[in-house]
Amino acid sequence: MKRATWITATLCLLLAGCGLFDSGVVWRGGPYILGWIDLPDEVTLSYDLGKGASVGRIEARVFAVGWDGRYLVAKQHPSGDRTITNFFIIDSKEDGTYASPKKVVIGPLSEAEFEKKAAELSLPEFSKVLFSLK
Repeated sequence: MKRATWITATLCLLLAGCGLFDSGVVWRGGPYILGWIDLPDEVTLSYDLGKGASVGRIEARVFAVGWDGRYLVAKQHPSGDRTITNFFIIDSKEDGTYASPKKVVIGPLSEAEFEKKAAELSLPEFSKVLFSLK
């Protein structure tokens, strides 16, 4: 089993070195990055650890975010289904390098649940929208 894992890791490194994997960051706010690896439509939200490393916070397809220095808000179409919109909130005071996403990410929320929280917490507006994914 260890040999198979080693072979897989080696192949991934070789493919990455050949430029077959691509990535892009489309937004940054505080320690957060909105970006993709390999597929431009598979945009995720991550906590940036620096030196090219990050920890996932919200799975693909995130299409809108907002940040006010404390709270991050995000909209996502799960599995690319544009008929469903999930809303998320992250309180950056609770987040950090070793924080579990399950403990710092509030959501998925419905629009009504999100609007209630937005009024309670004075959440920021969605300042970055990826219209191609909306």
